[in-house]
Amino acid sequence: MLAIVLLGLALAAAPGPDFLLMTRNTLSQGKRFGFLTLLGNRCSLLIHISFALLGLSYILQQSVVLFTIIRLLGACYLIYLGIKKILQLIRTQKCDNEKETRKLSEMQAFRMGFLSNFLNPKVSLFFLSIFPQFASTEQLHHPLVFLICFLLGNSSWYIGTVLLVGMKRIRRFVMRFQAYLDVLFGFSFLLYGGKIIWEDAIQKLSFLEKTVRLR
Repeated sequence: MLAIVLLGLALAAAPGPDFLLMTRNTLSQGKRFGFLTLLGNRCSLLIHISFALLGLSYILQQSVVLFTIIRLLGACYLIYLGIKKILQLIRTQKCDNEKETRKLSEMQAFRMGFLSNFLNPKVSLFFLSIFPQFASTEQLHHPLVFLICFLLGNSSWYIGTVLLVGMKRIRRFVMRFQAYLDVLFGFSFLLYGGKIIWEDAIQKLSFLEKTVRLR
């Protein structure tokens, strides 16, 4: 099971939209909101892993239309977060940081963490493809133990990040550059969302080209 714990830790250490979202909310709102974002993310991750362990994500993989729709919804949500953050900065340039931080409620932080991960069908497909490489048949027959080990390794990285980034000294230092960081996070979400849409567009163009050649 140690391999599963290390697998979860290694996957979390690779920066992605979820990591950026948790870091941004922790820096701008504090550790409480960082952990609420993480909680929402963990809830959606449980759904993805359950899909993978039950084989339901295989059905999703076979439905190209459904997969594409959910994937594009996830990309649009990331773009929405990016645009929303940039517009918020433009509107609140004359406001102090305290007024800006009150705009994010606890439920919003949870929902952002949940949707960011849930609207990414590739998470289920990823687990479906990678679990057989690291887990034995015996381990997969005990999904609860397998799930706990993976979440233990995966969550430890995020918990450590939130605790570190949420330290008062670090937050005070970062707050001096908060406006620049918010713009950076906003454009990062836009890039991630745009990358997903671009990849889908390229794949469809390639498919159309092959279809035309065959005809």
